[in-house]
Amino acid sequence: MKIPKSIQADIALIAATFIWGSTFTIVKNSLAQISPILLVALRFWIATAILLVFVPGQIRKISGKSLRQGLFLSVVLAGAFIFQTLGLRTTSPSLSAFITGLSVLLVPWLGFIFFRHRPRLQTIAGVLLATIGLYLLLVNISAMKMGSGEMLTLICAVLFGFQILFIGRFVAVTDYRQLILLEMAGTATLCTVLIPFIETPFLIWDSKLALYFFVTGVLATALAFYVQARAQQFTSPNRAALIFSLEPFFAALFAYWILGNVLTVRDWIGGVFILAGILVSELRFSRVPIPQS
Repeated sequence: MKIPKSIQADIALIAATFIWGSTFTIVKNSLAQISPILLVALRFWIATAILLVFVPGQIRKISGKSLRQGLFLSVVLAGAFIFQTLGLRTTSPSLSAFITGLSVLLVPWLGFIFFRHRPRLQTIAGVLLATIGLYLLLVNISAMKMGSGEMLTLICAVLFGFQILFIGRFVAVTDYRQLILLEMAGTATLCTVLIPFIETPFLIWDSKLALYFFVTGVLATALAFYVQARAQQFTSPNRAALIFSLEPFFAALFAYWILGNVLTVRDWIGGVFILAGILVSELRFSRVPIPQS
């Protein structure tokens, strides 16, 4: 039986989200050995090098339109990572993850505001269920506040929403391999340029950090973003955003497996709400014909 391309795209995006979920624990451990923006810059330089090896022919075919779209995506993605990192200086990781995850709520609204794409009622219901799931997974009610760190993280969420929305539009008219190559190279360049203005860089190299770079640079950046660009040719930005809302749940699973963190009943319920949101968004209703008398 041939699997429809839309289902293949969903499976690919779930796999990419699973990889991204693993990076929360890995990045947390690596920050003892490397400064944050330097880490982001190096992981994107690694991703750029990997993509240059596997899609070298695409460099010669890059058009002006591809260049503009790729550079726009790189500005958005670099901004998202930088604002998230700056926000983490004064907010908790769990609250940061929750606010970042709100991009699932923002994508349908951004699509409506900028492109007049009216989301289906099932999509809205799915987004709301997924948002409730994120809340149950990540937020301690007593820790809810809105300071400077949270505002910076909210900007990050908006930028991630733009990244999901626009890559979905661009891959419909531009070669996804060119887009992802330009996005990786542009993000690496921007983060490198901004390092002196944001932090005092440091790096303590050893075999463990090399393993961290393999996971974050090769798997979570080169492979996962490549998969995202390719898969979003066959699915909508709204559906992609819903699938990406699984990332905190996968992060909790990795924290359980690697760090021994306990998964509470609330965590499992949050995961169920997110899965329910994805499933509800897929519902299709057809009108039942009224029999003629």
